[in-house]
Amino acid sequence: MKKTQSAFYRLLEVLQNGDQSFLAESKQMDAQSKVDGYRHMAHLLAYAMDFYLNSDPLRPEFTPFSSPQQKFLGDNVGSVYYFAPVQPDQTYRIRGRRFNSCYLSFALYGGKPDGSTSERVVDTINHRRIEFEEDGSFEILLTPGEPRGPNQFKLEPDSVTLFSREYFYDPDSMQEAELQIENVNPPAAPGPVTDEELGRRFEAVANFVEQTLMFIPLPFPLPENGFTPPFPFPKDQRSWGLTDNIYCFGRFKLAEDEYLKIHFQSPECVYWGIQTWNFFMQSMDYRYHRVMINNGLATPNADGTYTVIVSRRPTDAPNSLTTAGYEEGMVFCRWPLAGDRPEPPVSGGGGGWGVKGIW
Repeated sequence: MKKTQSAFYRLLEVLQNGDQSFLAESKQMDAQSKVDGYRHMAHLLAYAMDFYLNSDPLRPEFTPFSSPQQKFLGDNVGSVYYFAPVQPDQTYRIRGRRFNSCYLSFALYGGKPDGSTSERVVDTINHRRIEFEEDGSFEILLTPGEPRGPNQFKLEPDSVTLFSREYFYDPDSMQEAELQIENVNPPAAPGPVTDEELGRRFEAVANFVEQTLMFIPLPFPLPENGFTPPFPFPKDQRSWGLTDNIYCFGRFKLAEDEYLKIHFQSPECVYWGIQTWNFFMQSMDYRYHRVMINNGLATPNADGTYTVIVSRRPTDAPNSLTTAGYEEGMVFCRWPLAGDRPEPPVSGGGGGWGVKGIW
């Protein structure tokens, strides 16, 4: 059991030292964020176990991740995510049926099959590239050979990971797609796990946790009560972004009676969404707080622009969000399948309202 023991001890070492990723003075985390950091590490470990200890690219299954209680790597409220490992010399069939999502995609990522951060986006297969039957059903083939028809897509030699994503306008009425994945030519049933295999899996868990903590919290500063310019996700970017989405990061720092006003104009897109995150790219607790708004829920201004109000506690302002009581954190914006790159949101602030809000 030498391989397993060595890999397991390394995982324990990664966890023992992992809190320095957010406790270090240079990170400038407030007291609440330091608490969140430990919870984030626990969530990260749980998903690492699902993705790399318990999964098998020869016999893949879609593993759900990002729930109201447990989330990581930039969850989006009103979305559904699944993970599956893949191996580039296999052929996979995905069967599904789509219902009322406004966006559906399957993204393939390339890199090393050892739990390391993905090195590039191999392909983003969104619903505009998929042929559906009238009832929303579909079948996709992922193949190492050349695609020979509709709904067939190539597995490049470095393909290691597959993610499905669905976005919905209304979280209360969303009906997620029925999805299944199978290896077209599965191997025989496995026997007992060997020391070599279990050690390899624990090593992948340790790599995933360690490397994710290298860039969460984000290693670059964000403008306080402002936003970065919106940007597309490059194909050769590490991590698990989408090449057909445009992203924008912001940061809030608000006193109890202050608010952040966000004004913007959206290009044509299937969806835009704004939500509050903590510094670990986790949404605030949306079971009890309104922390997300999108183009299906928002009321536009007379000129077609939008104004969103972010505050620490609820107000009766149109298009209002809360930080769920957080003083500091992030504001995240996304635009899937946007015709043009959005202009940066314009932010401002104010304060001094009563219980009923500022309007």
